[in-house]
Amino acid sequence: MKKWMKAVVSTISVLALFLGTAKTAAAKKVRTNKPVVIYLTRHGETTANVMHLAQGWSDFTLTDNGVKGAQYLGMGLKGTKFQAAYSGDLTRQEKTAQGALKYSGNKKVKLQIDPRLRECNYGSYEGRPDMAKNVPEIAAYYGYDNVTDFQTKTGKLFQNKMQDGYYALDQANKLNTTLPEQYRAEKSTVVQQRMTAALTAIAKKQQKKGGNVLVVSSGMAINMFLSTQDYPQYQGTGLANDAVTKLTYQNGKFKLSGPIGDLKYFDAGKKLADK
Repeated sequence: MKKWMKAVVSTISVLALFLGTAKTAAAKKVRTNKPVVIYLTRHGETTANVMHLAQGWSDFTLTDNGVKGAQYLGMGLKGTKFQAAYSGDLTRQEKTAQGALKYSGNKKVKLQIDPRLRECNYGSYEGRPDMAKNVPEIAAYYGYDNVTDFQTKTGKLFQNKMQDGYYALDQANKLNTTLPEQYRAEKSTVVQQRMTAALTAIAKKQQKKGGNVLVVSSGMAINMFLSTQDYPQYQGTGLANDAVTKLTYQNGKFKLSGPIGDLKYFDAGKKLADK
């Protein structure tokens, strides 16, 4: 066989080997890219909730009802095996996650803390009357005559607008505080980015094994994330304490696997506890 023919055959053999290896690697990657089901959960009732105060990054703890709520949530999740569990670094988030793991039969699962799962930062407005009381001021900032008009016209982006209103008013130092810049209110886009980064990292880390993951965060922060997704069901409404939004992550996308802000686990657990 002539030298040039041998060279061609050799090249074809190498190319075939390369393509075969690449195909095998791609197939293996598909096989290991297993679905990850994330139980994205809002924390239980806090002292700030019952005092109607904006809490944000401020570290208010769970009330007795909040502790019981985590128990109910866990009891309602009994039979769900979690492969991993995460929460933000705020006490209310950690305690809710710990209670849910304990009472669902997953107490051996180590809770991992990710600060990116914190609630939105309200800056100078933290510890002050909650959003319902601050809405008129924020509505006026946007040029709306009243709260109803503000909420109706902004629709499912109402909470995003609220967060950006906190940011704008805090940057203008409307409350005349000396709060350092790094503790001022966040833009909604900043919260969206950190929540998306955290949830994506959690999902990607788990996708080789797949399975269920408990993630406990806070209401506004969860809504900021959901607002980035193209879910027709998303209306931007507030989430109840201990409400769960079930998401499935596969092939780089989060898909809804049930209602947004579902209380069925909490309700089922409470029913069992009341027997």
